[in-house]
Amino acid sequence: MTAIIAAACIFPSGPTLVLADIAHRLQFSLVRKHPEWTDRCRIPVKACYFPAIASAPPEERFRQLFRQVLTELLDTLPDLKQTPPAQVVVLLPPLNRPGTEPGLVQVTKEAVTESTGWYNCPVTVQHGGRADAVALVDKLAAAPLPENTVSVLLAADSWLSPASLLWLDDENLLHGAHRLYDRNARANPYGRIPSEGAVALVITSSPGKYRPWCHIRGTGCATEPVLYSDKGACLGTGLRKAAFHALEAAGVTSLHHVVSDINGEPYRADELGFTLLALGDYTDDDLVRETPVLASGDLGCASLLAHMALTAWRLRSSDPAGDTLLLSSSDDGQRGAIVMSKERGSRTC
Repeated sequence: MTAIIAAACIFPSGPTLVLADIAHRLQFSLVRKHPEWTDRCRIPVKACYFPAIASAPPEERFRQLFRQVLTELLDTLPDLKQTPPAQVVVLLPPLNRPGTEPGLVQVTKEAVTESTGWYNCPVTVQHGGRADAVALVDKLAAAPLPENTVSVLLAADSWLSPASLLWLDDENLLHGAHRLYDRNARANPYGRIPSEGAVALVITSSPGKYRPWCHIRGTGCATEPVLYSDKGACLGTGLRKAAFHALEAAGVTSLHHVVSDINGEPYRADELGFTLLALGDYTDDDLVRETPVLASGDLGCASLLAHMALTAWRLRSSDPAGDTLLLSSSDDGQRGAIVMSKERGSRTC
């Protein structure tokens, strides 16, 4: 079974894992007007961003995000300074998304080695959406490692580049962006609040001397045929399949928590609603359903891993509790689900 033994997470309303957990529980979102970007009506858009890098180009922005989250990770698990991980796998936003530059790969590798000193550690960089993190978790879980050997999974994303903001506005996905209706500027009541952040997870199948925060008991992937740009309601076909795959792999019969990445879009609200309805046999009146604040939920490809880090932190500091199901969707058709628990299960992820 795959164990999470340490984690780090940063986003503007939670610049450390501890503060991110507080922001998550209090539903605190640090949203402010963007200092440079305006919508098509020339009205400043609202975003959640780090002021120190508000005007930085994408490459520098990602470099700083990785440096900050890796600094926190090394403080959390000092052993990594003397014993580098067996491998580092990084998830970056998809290349077909405006604002994602090919040069981010080299910047990422440089940021990892410069921040940690892991010069001989292989660093693999992949591009993908939120749900693609599930495949990376599976890949690392399947890699046989000697006892006391760990892998590090990283992700970072930022919607704050002009190209990304323009794409959100053009797709009518930018929360609060104005459009003209009968010569009046009306704000979009739905959509995403652009944010940025990074997350790091230390995982291993052989904890040895390490005391696990929690375990990954099962994962599931599926494809959703109805995308956000299609007409009609999304019935959550892909998300339901992913959830059931993860629950079956974990051998779970009841759930204590369900964490979703719903973020203000009616599309994802429909998808989640139908999925929760289908999970009725696994839930009861004591179920805790967690919906993150918009700003911490709009971390793009880093969203699922951020929710995993927050869940691991909660499980670490609590008495053994029931299983947590994390649900993840993407702008493409990929859907993913992960079951996490503090208790050891009978099946291997």
